[in-house]
Parts: sequence; C-alpha cells; structure tokens
Amino acid sequence: MSRVQFYPDKDLLKVLDKDAKRYGVTMSMLVNDLLKRHYGLVPETSLSETELNSIVFQEIKDFIKSKKTGEEFDLLRASKTFSEIEMTYSGRPSTIRAKIGKNFAKVVGHHPDFKEVEVVKINDKIKRNLNNAAIYRIK
Repeated sequence: MSRVQFYPDKDLLKVLDKDAKRYGVTMSMLVNDLLKRHYGLVPETSLSETELNSIVFQEIKDFIKSKKTGEEFDLLRASKTFSEIEMTYSGRPSTIRAKIGKNFAKVVGHHPDFKEVEVVKINDKIKRNLNNAAIYRIK
C-alpha cells in the first residue's frame, strides 16, 4: 500500500477528526472510504469499512447493555454484522474483521460507550477463543 501525504486545512481537519472519532476509526480509514466512494471504487449499495465499523460498535454497545456484569464475550457473539463479514474477498483474505477488531481493542476501557469493558487476561496474556479472537468482559 502506498503512502500519500495530505495537508487538509484546519476546518477540514476538524471535521475529519470529529467523524473519525464518531465512527471509531482512524482518520486514514475514513479518508480512504470517502475517496473510494467518491471515485466509484465501492458500489453505492455496499457499506464502507467506516460504516461497518460504526454498525458493529453500535451492536456491541447494545449487546453490553443487555448483559450482566462479569459476562465474557467476543466480537462474533456481540455483533451479528461482524459475524457476517466475509473472511475472503476476491479469493484473498479480507482484513476488514481484523481492522474492526483492532479498532475495538483500542477503545475498550477508554471510549465512553466501552468504559465498562475490559480485555480478559490469564497470567498476563489475553484470553482468546478458538479463532484466536480476544475475549472481553463486562465490568
């Protein structure tokens, strides 16, 4: 993947930063999604990575509200949308699930919607399911 430098003015930077935080994604992911949509590289009917991330985060938030303190979960269990994301795209491994998982791991315990969530650790190592996905707990 190539790297491109981009120098937005203050107003654009402010809007991009606000949206990236709102969707729980990096500014780079947001800008990529916007440009792909603008240039027709993503069908109008499909969801962008940013939109998928937002939907998954909302489903996790709703899942957490419906569960008890101490309950453990992984993203596959907490989000129907996450579980339905294809593992491959055009015959190659898809990275979308991994990106959303990383985005969630970054906000656990910090984002207002996920302050009551923690990563489960056993002997200082992250507890993982059979698919090697992190396990979380509701505090």
